[in-house]
Amino acid sequence: MEKRQLQKLSLIIKFLTKNDKRILPCFAVGTILLRNLKMELEDSIKRAVNLDDIVIVFSRPPEFKFGDVATPLCFELGKKLKKPPVQIANDVVKNIILPEGVEKAEAAGGYINFFFDKKYFSKKTVEEVIKKDAFYGKGENKKEKVMVEYSQPNTHKSFHIGHLRNVCLGDALANIMEFSGYDTVRANYIGDVGAHVAKCLWAYMKFYDGVIPEQNKGEFLGKVYSEADKKLQESEEYQEEYKVVLKNLYDEDKKIMEIWEMTREWSLEEFNRIYMELGINFDVFLYESEVKDEGIKITRELMDKGIADVKDGAVLVDLKEFDLDEFVILRSDGTALYSTKDLALAKRKFEDFRIDLSLYVVGSEQKFYFKQLFKTLEIMGFKQAKNCYHLSYELVMLEEGKMSSREGNVVLYSELKDVVKKEALNQVRERNISNAKDISEIVTIGALKYSMMKDNNKRIIFNWEKALDFEGDTAPYIQYAHARATSILKKIDDFSAEFEIDSLDDKEYKLVSMISEFPEIVEKASIDYRPDYVSNYVYGIAKCFNEFYHECHVINAETNRDFRVSLVKATKIVLRNALALLGIKAPEEM
Repeated sequence: MEKRQLQKLSLIIKFLTKNDKRILPCFAVGTILLRNLKMELEDSIKRAVNLDDIVIVFSRPPEFKFGDVATPLCFELGKKLKKPPVQIANDVVKNIILPEGVEKAEAAGGYINFFFDKKYFSKKTVEEVIKKDAFYGKGENKKEKVMVEYSQPNTHKSFHIGHLRNVCLGDALANIMEFSGYDTVRANYIGDVGAHVAKCLWAYMKFYDGVIPEQNKGEFLGKVYSEADKKLQESEEYQEEYKVVLKNLYDEDKKIMEIWEMTREWSLEEFNRIYMELGINFDVFLYESEVKDEGIKITRELMDKGIADVKDGAVLVDLKEFDLDEFVILRSDGTALYSTKDLALAKRKFEDFRIDLSLYVVGSEQKFYFKQLFKTLEIMGFKQAKNCYHLSYELVMLEEGKMSSREGNVVLYSELKDVVKKEALNQVRERNISNAKDISEIVTIGALKYSMMKDNNKRIIFNWEKALDFEGDTAPYIQYAHARATSILKKIDDFSAEFEIDSLDDKEYKLVSMISEFPEIVEKASIDYRPDYVSNYVYGIAKCFNEFYHECHVINAETNRDFRVSLVKATKIVLRNALALLGIKAPEEM
């Protein structure tokens, strides 16, 4: 490779997130050893090509026979230098000085593959995981403050399994952001005003006036809402009555407000009960009723500044130059829209909470809406607008199609949980576990949460039998792996944490390699806002651990006993830490 050509080259390879806000560092963060090895390899490559101004990306080869880490750098260099990547790779391998812990480098079709000293890497990795314990995988503190807004149920409507996906994704994302080092605020923005509330109040006063259910008051309101939606389609007279209730609600009529406050509390009590069952906590609760007036005020200010105009009586922001059509921010009758309130909510986030990064967990149907909202906030002068991100997700489906509370055929969270809990209890009892009731509750919540954690860009066809499968890609399978690791460790009378490694089985090294990647997975999940990175990873760990368990003796091992016991302990730590990010408990027995 010609040095003059290399010295003229200034190559920066960037890994950008989907919204191009942040740049991933040149090496992904793994264990300290893995990170240091990558840094030293980067320095070695730079020296070999006599070029400092490059950012080198490392990745895991598909199989260990191709090494532990690899870089495609030579393909980028080849384009710039107009030389074959294979030739460049061969030249780098000849000139590179390998750091301690790296046995060799090989050129393979333009890639450069690096092979670690397996014993050295395994020993250091396992020791680090055990030493850091609950802090293993945690990122360094970051300057930015992030707010994750999620759950956002509407009062006076039922909490169904579609809401479950939102709250599970949002809680996992908040856990991941915090574990990655961000100052994280968990926010719940509850829809407690609007047309849906007026519909429910109209039907309640019309058909159930004075009725106070003894229990399940929130579910009762959901049924009233569904009934209202059907009856309003049948009668123009009912429509007129409903419009009066809607107007009175916005005018804060005394009688209406008394009923609103009572029934609103019924819904909030149900939400809090569900959050308690799911083990989900929020730092702040925000309500549409609190930002409605402020939103209308902002709308007037935007009109005064010439940012918003009136068209057919409604107030809108013209975003056509950005291919975002017209963004309506106030109805023609002067009442607030979602957009009216979201502008005020964002202002409060930026000014009162001093948020640098604002994440919204909302269904994919709202993708275009959030593009309009973020652009409007940018036009209003909020610099944080470019650091707003909509984590969209697809709906939870049943075989008969999309769930809708307007159709009155929703699967309620409580109904689903009862079905799953009953089956989980049966399965746990078959395993003769003494505290079957408590374990079945852990398994139930884990199964529900994990099933909602799949790729957020894909729809879920929920099947409770598959969610409870102890042999598939499920929470019970992963939880059982953790329980198995715990059981092994309980049977060990004594072992030395100061171990040496005689020889390494492929299953042992594969497991070591996977647990070394956990910090990297957490960092990537926080950059791309993808909780499913963690769910996919922890399933892979559980699967790898079970393969190791079936092929490598631990308790009665003739060789590597102390190392294998330590490896089991390290694996247990990673399983627990990863499950915790998903909001799932790791039981000691199952």
